[in-house]
Amino acid sequence: MLSALVLSLAYASAYSMLSLAVVLIYSGTRVLSLAVGEIGAFGLYAGLWWHDNGILRTRPPVWVAAVVAMLIGGALALLVERLVMRPLLGRPALDSLVATLAVALFLALLELKLYGLDPFPAPSPVGDGSVELGGATLTVTEMSLLGLAVVSALGLWLFLTRTSFGLATRATTSDPTVARLLGVPVNRVYVFSWGVAGLLSGAAAALLANVNGSLTPFSLTAALLSALAGAVIGGLDSLGGAVAGSVVVGLVNGVIGSRVDPTTGAGVVFAAVLVTLLVRPRGMFGSTRVAA
Repeated sequence: MLSALVLSLAYASAYSMLSLAVVLIYSGTRVLSLAVGEIGAFGLYAGLWWHDNGILRTRPPVWVAAVVAMLIGGALALLVERLVMRPLLGRPALDSLVATLAVALFLALLELKLYGLDPFPAPSPVGDGSVELGGATLTVTEMSLLGLAVVSALGLWLFLTRTSFGLATRATTSDPTVARLLGVPVNRVYVFSWGVAGLLSGAAAALLANVNGSLTPFSLTAALLSALAGAVIGGLDSLGGAVAGSVVVGLVNGVIGSRVDPTTGAGVVFAAVLVTLLVRPRGMFGSTRVAA
């Protein structure tokens, strides 16, 4: 039972990273992005390919592949924001949602074309050590996920609530038109939201792929569904809610999945999402209505 809880917390931490990316984009742009999972995965594929095959006779260590995943994830997210999302400003929210789904599918199919369907080995970027905790084994990767999720959520919360640009981000969310009239750099807010979300996605992909044992096309989109469930349960405009909701999702998936079966665990999670949308659409810690 304890080992299942430990593994559940590891997955919950990975979901938290993706949930933070979803919430950051939603908080800054009012776009519900389904693309952040594959944005990070695409960067990780490139980093791992470089690690495995080398370029110009250089084969970097795995941690460099993780950094590459973050950098490519951030750059790709900025590209998506500029070329896909910005032209859709002012359009119905459904248009933006479908566009992010199209981006996710395009990237996953491109991964399939470039790297094939066979699982890509994903060594840990932080080492292979482990710690025994009450009969359960907690790996360095899992501990890194736990720490990174907490640090990321706290850092982003402090930035958004204690800096002028963070407050501008929140103002943009409330009313972009009024924010522009008040001199808020709305386009910079959009760039910031997508860019940081891409970095978070790359970091989550690098660690989650190791926990899963490998990387395959669509694997991060599948993880994003659980992350999105956590964001909805916790609150789509709450960074703390994203972490809390992801912990709930991870624990339900892990405990019920290990004691009954994974399908039942997933069913309970998405039943919880439906109940949340019906009873408290803002989520547990959301402060505004979810609808754009």
